[in-house]
Amino acid sequence: MTTPVWKSVSELNHRNGILHLEGIAIPDLARTFGTPLYVYSYNRIKKNYHRLVNAYRAHYPHFEVYYAIKANNNPAIVKLLAEEGAGADASCIPEILIAKQAGIPDHRILYSGVYNSDHDLRYAVDHRTRLNLEDLSQLYRLEKISIPEFLSFRINPGMGESGIKGLVFAGPDAKFGIIEPDVEKAYTQAKEWGVKRFGIHMMTGSNVLNPHYFEQVVIKLLDIAGPLAKKLGIQFEFIDIGGSLGVPYRPEEEELDVNQVAQSVVRALRAKLKEYHMGEPTLIHEPGRYLVCDAGVLVASVASIKQAHKTFIGLDAGMQTLLRPALHGAYHHILYSNNLNAPCDRKVNVVGQICESTDTFAKDAMLPSATAIGDQLVFLNAGAYGYSMSSQYNSKMRPAEVLVKDGQACLIRKREQFDDLIKGTQFAVFS
Repeated sequence: MTTPVWKSVSELNHRNGILHLEGIAIPDLARTFGTPLYVYSYNRIKKNYHRLVNAYRAHYPHFEVYYAIKANNNPAIVKLLAEEGAGADASCIPEILIAKQAGIPDHRILYSGVYNSDHDLRYAVDHRTRLNLEDLSQLYRLEKISIPEFLSFRINPGMGESGIKGLVFAGPDAKFGIIEPDVEKAYTQAKEWGVKRFGIHMMTGSNVLNPHYFEQVVIKLLDIAGPLAKKLGIQFEFIDIGGSLGVPYRPEEEELDVNQVAQSVVRALRAKLKEYHMGEPTLIHEPGRYLVCDAGVLVASVASIKQAHKTFIGLDAGMQTLLRPALHGAYHHILYSNNLNAPCDRKVNVVGQICESTDTFAKDAMLPSATAIGDQLVFLNAGAYGYSMSSQYNSKMRPAEVLVKDGQACLIRKREQFDDLIKGTQFAVFS
């Protein structure tokens, strides 16, 4: 008998108390591939993608998903989503290359780098990647390189929302986007220099669970784009409302109803398109977290248990493996995978092996007193911004990544070895 253990993630369940993902016991994966280990559910990723696409296309056929590669840049994950129909939101040149290797065509890759160098701009133009500029000064520098036929601009509307304070991407303190007073200047100059085709983009927050937020973004963006299109005599090929689709990290949080989101967004979109006579441009969402977050877990083994002023459970994973708790104070739900039926009867601090006080996953967490050295703890919602934010700090090697599907496991990234740590280095020799 299987019982789900987290929200609607049916791929994650327990059988006789042992945590399974896609029918494979987590302790078995730990024995086969070692720990720390990132494990992703193939079927959950597909479900997340199609749930979102179906919700929107039921109301607006001209809808596309561009996967934000920064969330999880493993080429196997990008290829999975590409095969389902996703385009790509690339934040840097290597992500453009990953998207191309995954089979995503140039016209479905949107390069939204921030503080681009001339090299970045030249690469995008030379390789016919669509550019989404976030600063007026970049347009002036682009004019000295080459003006492309297509350009989009990222707008900072002065508003933002997020589940975490540090993940608000718009407003006076945000480093992203063109401020509203400069938007007309950007499109006017681009048109004068010969740009023929346009898009417009807005990304104001991250991991938003408020379903009403997305409608507000659409209204704000179209109230900028509509009058602009009429005044300058241009048309927008797409309206890109960014990502921001939230995933619940805490047990008490509710899952985002994307059907409700899609209905309200499309209702607002159609009203504004009609008001401003803008036709039916493509509507783009560029989620990363929503597609892969709850499809992934981080498996870590208990390396040491210390009884001091508090009980500390030390893992073979640390802030170099999963940075979000140390960087953002983010919460990840932890499960004792070896026996989910064991009572959570002991208050502990869960920590890593890094020589930093901030290398702490959880303080005063309730976990089973049965937890022993060699057992596995599992961090949920680790599919996004997990491996992609990992590092070799404290000379630790990055973990392996595994994709599981219907009882089968495939290694999609090898665990780093010592040679990977020193690759490219050499001892200095001076004459």
